[in-house]
Order: sequence, then structure tokens, then C-alpha cells
Amino acid sequence: MKKVIMLLGLCVIGLSASIAFAEESSDFARKGLYIGAGGMYAIEKFNRTNSLSFDDVAGFNLRAGYRLHPHIAIEAQGERTTGFDVKQFKGDIETWTATLNSKFFALTGRVQPYGLLGVGAMNATTDGFLVFVNSNGRLSRNETDVVFRYGGGVDFYLTENWVIDIEGAYVDPRGDINSLNYISVGGGLQYRF
Repeated sequence: MKKVIMLLGLCVIGLSASIAFAEESSDFARKGLYIGAGGMYAIEKFNRTNSLSFDDVAGFNLRAGYRLHPHIAIEAQGERTTGFDVKQFKGDIETWTATLNSKFFALTGRVQPYGLLGVGAMNATTDGFLVFVNSNGRLSRNETDVVFRYGGGVDFYLTENWVIDIEGAYVDPRGDINSLNYISVGGGLQYRF
């Protein structure tokens, strides 16, 4: 019985070593292009200046990037929210966000946690009785301003080409729409070329 257990133990050690060797010899952190799409959920953190409150909302994102180095990538990301509904009356705020992100990977194996910093533009459109009052004193239903994105996530490599990503980010607009902060939580699928 001891010999069988010892033999099974050696087999497990050998299999573990071969898996570790195979993972080390793969190229998950190679340079190159990638594209991706996914879903997200936006948790509103609007800086309220009045008594209005809003519902959280679903959305989607698209991304295209380039891995410059095993630990660094740049990507263009577009994100759409389907409308933060006002709880007090009929009306909502929809946003489009486009950012250029820098991603910094801590690990380069099959599981790759990362941090990201991004800057870009956010467009916000209101429906119903909601309007933006900008610095010129006029009422507006559509505004575009600078936005910052701070966050992190994890890439899980299914193969060297297919990746599942999970990400959380704080979206922080400035200017006339600076009160429309939200937390974006989501995931998706990427393809590495």
C-alpha cells in the first residue's frame, strides 16, 4: 500500500512539474494586439446638489489594445450606460465614455492582476425634466467633458489567445458633468492576436 501511495505521489509531482513547465514556457505576456467586449454594471456615486436620487444601471464596453511589454499595455476603451433613472420622476441620464488607458500587470502567467489609469471624454445626455446648467447659465440636455478612469482587474487566460477579464473602475468626469461619478464593475472576453 505504501508503494502505491508513493507511486501516486510521484505521479502527482511529475504532473504538477509538467503543468508548471508548460505554463512557464507559454507566452501569455507577449507583445501584440487584443480586442474585447463585455458587460458592466454602473453604481452611481453622483455628487448630489439637490434631493434627486438615481438607480444604478447596466451597460457594455468595447476595447482594443496593444501589449507593449510583459507588464505594460495601452488600450482604447468605450463604455455605454443605458440610463441612470431618476427615482422621483420620469427622466434619466445616459453616458458614453471613451478613454485611453494604461494598464500595469503585476504577474505574467495564466492569471494577471493589473491596475489601470485612463483619461478621455464623457458625453452625458438627459431625458425627461433633467437638464445640465453649465457655467454660461444656459440649460443643456447634452454635455461632453474630460473624464478620468482609475481601477484594476484580473485577466484569466483560457488559452494563449482567449482571455476572460474582470474589472472594476472609478469613472470621474470633470467640467459641467463633474457630478456624474460612478463605479463600473464588469467582465468580458478578449482575443489576443
